[in-house]
Amino acid sequence: MARSNYKQSFKQKAKTQKNGSKKKKKPAPYRMHDDYFHKAKKEGYRARSVYKLKEIQEKFELITPDMDVCDVWAAPGSFIQYIKRIIQDTGRIVGVDLKPISKYSQTNINTIVHDIFDFNTLKPLVEEYIWEGNRFDLITSDIAPNTTGRKDIDQYASVELNIEVLKFSDVFLKKWGNLLLKIFKWEDFGDIIGPIKNRFEKFTEYKPLACRDRSFEEYIICWNKK
Repeated sequence: MARSNYKQSFKQKAKTQKNGSKKKKKPAPYRMHDDYFHKAKKEGYRARSVYKLKEIQEKFELITPDMDVCDVWAAPGSFIQYIKRIIQDTGRIVGVDLKPISKYSQTNINTIVHDIFDFNTLKPLVEEYIWEGNRFDLITSDIAPNTTGRKDIDQYASVELNIEVLKFSDVFLKKWGNLLLKIFKWEDFGDIIGPIKNRFEKFTEYKPLACRDRSFEEYIICWNKK
């Protein structure tokens, strides 16, 4: 090979490798106590996840005063804290989780320790706190499976859980109500789209900045239950 051709080939290869390295940018190292964690602690929220909901709210205005809202998979309860700031005293919030949620001082917030997928036994418990046909204007969910580190396995489990949340909305969400889901987005993501389209007029995908860089979670806002 001529020297000039060799130099040209080497430069081209180096450029290709450089461009490839940009595409494979590594995510930032995991920090449990990141800036959002410290901000949440400073502002009195129970978890950093509240800033995901806050960003969604600021962009889409999902929550409005007077709403009756159910937050499922609610522990430790930061979503409930933020929702309360918007609905104030004119709406009601019910939080449901298998884990106990520390009590709130406000009388329009109630929590239930229960399996959210056991609809038949959960319904009479919810009926103690909600009227209007015992259904909600909005359901929020920050549900996630116990992760294994395998994206395919974790995403499949996430889809399965969210399908159950959709079934929960069949029972507890009003007609034309909205639903917020959290999903791990990977190869099986399409499996959740059909069940959403069957139940809602439209949906919007959104990934808040508060999601960790290495996370493949995304939120889906399901608009107007059919």
